[in-house]
Amino acid sequence: MISLLNLGRLRGLALVGVVLGLALAATPAKADWRRAETPNFVIYSDGSERPLREYARKLEVFDRFLRLRFGVPVDRPVMRKLPIYLVSGRSGLRAVRPSTSDTVAGFYFAGEEDIFAVAIRNDGDYTLLHEYAHHFFFQHFSTYYPGWLVEGLAEYVMTARIRTDSIQVGAHNEGRGSWLMNASWLPLDVLLRNRVGDVEHGPHQATYYPVAWLLTHWFMSSPERTAQLEAYLGLIRQGVDPVQAMEQATGLTLDQLRSALRSHMYGRIELATYDIELPDMQIAISEMPASADDLLLLRQRLTMPMEEEHRTRALEDARSMAARHGDDPLALLVLGHAELHIGDRAAGEAALMRVLEDDPDHVEALQFMAMARFADAEDQPENHTDLMNRARGYLATAYAADPNNYLTLYLIAQSRNGGPGYPNDNDLATWEMAFISAPQLSGIRMGAGHAFLASGDRETAVGLLSPLANAPHGGDEAEAAQALIDEAMGVTPAADGGTQAVENEEDAEVTPAD
Repeated sequence: MISLLNLGRLRGLALVGVVLGLALAATPAKADWRRAETPNFVIYSDGSERPLREYARKLEVFDRFLRLRFGVPVDRPVMRKLPIYLVSGRSGLRAVRPSTSDTVAGFYFAGEEDIFAVAIRNDGDYTLLHEYAHHFFFQHFSTYYPGWLVEGLAEYVMTARIRTDSIQVGAHNEGRGSWLMNASWLPLDVLLRNRVGDVEHGPHQATYYPVAWLLTHWFMSSPERTAQLEAYLGLIRQGVDPVQAMEQATGLTLDQLRSALRSHMYGRIELATYDIELPDMQIAISEMPASADDLLLLRQRLTMPMEEEHRTRALEDARSMAARHGDDPLALLVLGHAELHIGDRAAGEAALMRVLEDDPDHVEALQFMAMARFADAEDQPENHTDLMNRARGYLATAYAADPNNYLTLYLIAQSRNGGPGYPNDNDLATWEMAFISAPQLSGIRMGAGHAFLASGDRETAVGLLSPLANAPHGGDEAEAAQALIDEAMGVTPAADGGTQAVENEEDAEVTPAD
C-alpha cells in the first residue's frame, strides 16, 4: 500500500486567505507557438518564452511536491510526458473542443490517440492542477481509492500557491467554500458510499466536491488524522462497509464527524509550506513551425469525439489549412488524420505516405497507417489475417523508433486479440507495457483486464480493473470494468438486481495489486 504519511519537508504553517483573480487575455490574430520540454511535461504555448519557462518550472515544482507528499521517488521517470496546451482565451479551448462552455477554463482528455490537457493561461490553473493530480495518481498508484478521496485529494492540491522554490497547499477554493457555508451538505453516508457520478439528487451533487475537499483537508491537517485515513483505507480494501470503516478508523459516529468537519471549517484553515529544490532541472524551449498556428490545435481536435457537424468542419479546416503549408510534416499529418477518420481514406493514406517518404520512422504516421489496415480488416473480414500482419509491420517500425509509445503498444496488443494462441506471454507483456505507459486510458485497462483474465491471472486482472470500476465519475466504462471484475470473482446478477456469489467458487478473495 502506498503511504500518505510522507509529509515531505514541512517548513511552517500560516493562516492565509485566498483570492482568485480571473484574467482573460485577448486572442491575438497571429500566434508564435513555442514548445517547452521538462522531465515530466511537454508544454505548448502561443505566448512569449519567459512566461512559458516560468510556467514549466511551476508545473515541475507541483509534480515534485506530489512526489514528496505522497511517497513517490523523485527520481522515478515517467514513461510518457504529459502534453499541455496553453492558450490565450476560450477561442483556443474551442479550437480543440468546439462545445466548450463559457465557464470552462481548461480541460483534460484521455483518449486512445492522445492524453493531454488544454488551459487558458492565468485562468485555468485550478482546472489544470486538479486534473494533473488525477493523472499523477493514476500514473503512480494502482491501489483502489474511494471516489470521494480521489476527488478530495485533487481538490486539496489544486489551490496550491506555487513559487520558484516552494509551494503552499491546503487553501480553499472560494466557490467550494461558498457551497459549504451556504448550502445543505450531502449526508456523509452518501459521500462515503457513492461516486460523484452516482449521486443523482441535485443539491447533493453540488456539495459533493466541497464536502470531499473538507473531509480530505481535515484528514491531511495532522499526522494523527492522516494515520486514521490510512486505517480507513485499509479497512475498505478488506471489504468493510465504508461507513463502518470510517467510524472504526476515526472513533467518531458520522454525526460526530460532521460536527468535527464544521468546527474545522470555521476554525483556522492552515496552509502547509514545502521547500522544493530543483537544482538540475532542464527546460528545453524551441519554436514551432509556422504551420502550428493553423494546425496545432486542430491536430488535438481530431483526437477527440465530435458531433457530426464538428467532424465536417474539422475536415474542411484540415483541407483548407493544410493546403497553405504544402509539404510541411504537421500539415500532411493533420490532413492524413482528418481524411483517414472523416473523409477520403485513400487521400489520407497518400498524405501520410508523403510524411513517411521523408521520415520513414515517423511514429504518428506509422500508427495512422496501421489504423487504416485495421479499418480495412473490418470492411474485408476475409482478408483479416493479411491486413493485421500488414498493420503489425507498420507498428513494428513504430515500436523500434519509440518502444514506450502507449498507442503503438495498444495497437499491437489489439492486433493480436482473437489471433492464434491469444493471449500468449508476449501478448500479456505487451498489454503490461501499454498499461505502464498510459494507466490513465480506460481502454488499455479493459483490454489488459480481459487478456489477463483469459490467461487465468485473475488477481492481476482485478488489480488493473478496480481503479476504473471505482472511477469517481462512473459511467459505462466503470460499469463494464465492474462487470468484468464480477466475472473474475465468480459473481452473477441476482434476481433483485444485485449480485450473488457463484457456488463452489475457489478462493474468492482477491487483493488489488499495489
